[in-house]
Amino acid sequence: MSTLKLLLAGALCLASAAAAEVAKASAQPPNPPPGSAAPASTQQLPAAPGAGDVQACLQETGDYVTIGRAVIYVIVIANTCDKRLRCEIFANVTGAKGSSLGHTVMTLGTADSGAAAKQTYSMRVNAAGGIAQISRDCKVL
Repeated sequence: MSTLKLLLAGALCLASAAAAEVAKASAQPPNPPPGSAAPASTQQLPAAPGAGDVQACLQETGDYVTIGRAVIYVIVIANTCDKRLRCEIFANVTGAKGSSLGHTVMTLGTADSGAAAKQTYSMRVNAAGGIAQISRDCKVL
């Protein structure tokens, strides 16, 4: 009989500890994955002046293109603000057949300058597919 009471007491302790963890987890705001929209109730801190403004001005896309037997990873960056930007781009594309590194410097015109506001960088890679890691360091000219 005392073993049964001991088991029940242990089960109650575990249940109360689990309930406390659930309450603690639900009290914290959710952490959305990168690139998804933040919930409206979550308040975002203002970005540092200058650096955040530049990143908000840029739109970036990347995709694999096959030309004959060559596989190319194409990075397109467009400026949507009225500031000229100088961007240094670093790329690392890793696939089943190995890694490829790329580096370039782009000067993007203002948004109203037409084609000068959009630049393209193409780099040859070993295979289509894999993980593409792109980093950029942009400054206002």
